[in-house]
Amino acid sequence: MEGSRILYGISESGSQKEQAAELLKKAVGAKWSAGSTIMDSPAVGRACSFLYEQMGEAHSKETMEACMEQLRNCPRTKEGIFRGEGMDESPMPWTWRFDAYPFYMEYETKYHNKADYADIVKQLLRLAPEDGEWTSDTAWYLMTVIMVMDRMSREIFEHYKSLEEVFKATIRNILSPGWKWDFEQKESAMMGCSILKACNMGVLNSEKYAEIGLSMTDGLINGSFDLKDSELAGLAMMAYAWRLTLNNL
Repeated sequence: MEGSRILYGISESGSQKEQAAELLKKAVGAKWSAGSTIMDSPAVGRACSFLYEQMGEAHSKETMEACMEQLRNCPRTKEGIFRGEGMDESPMPWTWRFDAYPFYMEYETKYHNKADYADIVKQLLRLAPEDGEWTSDTAWYLMTVIMVMDRMSREIFEHYKSLEEVFKATIRNILSPGWKWDFEQKESAMMGCSILKACNMGVLNSEKYAEIGLSMTDGLINGSFDLKDSELAGLAMMAYAWRLTLNNL
């Protein structure tokens, strides 16, 4: 869904935009129904927010509001972090958070007068990886934080700066002198996407970091993978779009 959304934004022809929009609509139709759960709502909410903004379709806004209502009622840990149903205090998986937090931030920015910025930032700061720590969750964290920053108002300086600092610190720790992390293809692509997006936003210095981001995504863009793997396909779409945007700066 996010890959289609990003490609829509950089498409130059009406037919390309229409194709990307149709992909989004099909994805929403496949994931959302009357019985859909909180596990589906953040991704669907992000897509519907975009469809409503671009096309003004009332049913997209209705679905977006339903998704937001589910997110607001999501159970939380004692620390206030979104968690699964039942008595389990384990936080939601990062595949879910990657959709949830950017959707939450986008909704707050556009439809809720930024009222819950503090809640989003507090959760993300508590989820920050330890210095020197590397797991695949770190790649998800970076992707999530930069997408949240992209959807927030920089005028709320304190909150924006808090996320910017933790993002840059995490990047520096991972890419510190002598780093020899053996990233898997998906992890490398996620890292690269995060870096390219941050360069496009001015969060990272393009002269210093752009080539690193490009080298980490080139393997996915130029290589081969199972097209039925929606995560890798989405990452490839995102990386390709941000590469094109970077070249146009």
